[in-house]
Amino acid sequence: QRSKEIGKIAQSIIELNQIFKELAVLVIDQGTVLDRIDYNMEHAVDQTREANVQLTQAERAQRSSRVMKCILILAMFIFLNIVIIAYRSA
Repeated sequence: QRSKEIGKIAQSIIELNQIFKELAVLVIDQGTVLDRIDYNMEHAVDQTREANVQLTQAERAQRSSRVMKCILILAMFIFLNIVIIAYRSA
């Protein structure tokens, strides 16, 4: 009788040991997942900053392009006026 109970207790301890081993594996896996989430969040922040820089550069380039178009159109208009004035006076 007593040896059966000791056997049951020993079996319970073995099962408890197995449960703790499985729990340790789960904790390690969850830690890995949390590390990946943390890394991805940091990576997203870095990419957002880089995107902000690129958008600022694109905005400047677009403004510069508009200014250059206006200058080019104005220069063509002045050139055409000079040609027309020269043609009329000739």
